[in-house]
Amino acid sequence: MWDVAPPLYKLKEAIQDPSNAIGMRMRAAYFLKQAYTNDPSCQESVVRCLSGGLADERHGSLMRHEYAYVMGQMQDERCCEVLEKVLLQDDDCSMVRHEAAEALAAIGATNSRDVLKETMEKTQSALPEVYETCLLALNVMDWRDRGGENNPEEEAPVGCACMLKKYSSLDPAPAHPAHANKSVADLGDILCDSQQSMFDRYRAMFSLRNRGGEEAVLQLCRALSSDKSSPLLRHEVSYVLGQLQHPASVSALEANLRKQEEHQMVRHESAEALGAIEGAWEKVEAILEEFSRDENQVVRESCLVALDAADYWGHNTTSGEEKKEALSFAQQKAMDDAPKSEDRKATQHVQY
Repeated sequence: MWDVAPPLYKLKEAIQDPSNAIGMRMRAAYFLKQAYTNDPSCQESVVRCLSGGLADERHGSLMRHEYAYVMGQMQDERCCEVLEKVLLQDDDCSMVRHEAAEALAAIGATNSRDVLKETMEKTQSALPEVYETCLLALNVMDWRDRGGENNPEEEAPVGCACMLKKYSSLDPAPAHPAHANKSVADLGDILCDSQQSMFDRYRAMFSLRNRGGEEAVLQLCRALSSDKSSPLLRHEVSYVLGQLQHPASVSALEANLRKQEEHQMVRHESAEALGAIEGAWEKVEAILEEFSRDENQVVRESCLVALDAADYWGHNTTSGEEKKEALSFAQQKAMDDAPKSEDRKATQHVQY
């Protein structure tokens, strides 16, 4: 087990070979972002490595979409070329294309707008999850162009600190400070209302996350269980429940994972979220073990990654702040992308 990030060349080797264990490649992607993207002498090398991983279909959809996610969180415009290419690839996996669109929104390069618009035109009826991601991407880029949080319309009322709470993940839509005047139930109603714009529903979702607590979790679970309008929305609700790590979400996440007819991106995100839940590991482990044999490769690999990470980091062996250090990199993306290691069960896992 490494107490610090492995050498850059080792991480690049882990990603360059798609036959390496998926847990090893997953950890390498997040170590690259956390440890090396702030070093100007390493940035271009990291971009090339992740770009190569995203372009190589041998990595599979789960890993490729993780590479796209990490590239978006880096906010480096040198990532845009490969992200745009993947997004425009009509025969590529929709989950990977969705993540590429979301990453382009996170980076926010003006030149990406045309690619997002072109993809919207081609996917509106055939691939709603890709279409909606592109629309949401343009919405959040427009929001930034209007001044974002500095826009007078975004001014927060006094006493709304909970609505401004920052998770260090770069979200696909901002929470709205004015939501501090709304009840948790009101925010849940916005989230569940398919007549609202996706941008407004996402804003309500992240406002619920920032409000936190069991009541907010249950409203998110309501949306996950009842929504029939959008796999994109349901997958993001699962992601947010993974961020909140509340045991009250286990039943809804498990039910969603069990829906064989559900979109793979939703089931995958439900599996990852389950792996992050606090205080229910015995039950969660049994669920993940069961679905680690699922017929769907993305779902199967998501469960295997969560189980691998649990062993690698000693899941459920710590408490409080230390618990955060035990999350897998796939789950950590929902928290702060910061890989921290202790010498836990290292002999059970592939080392760099």
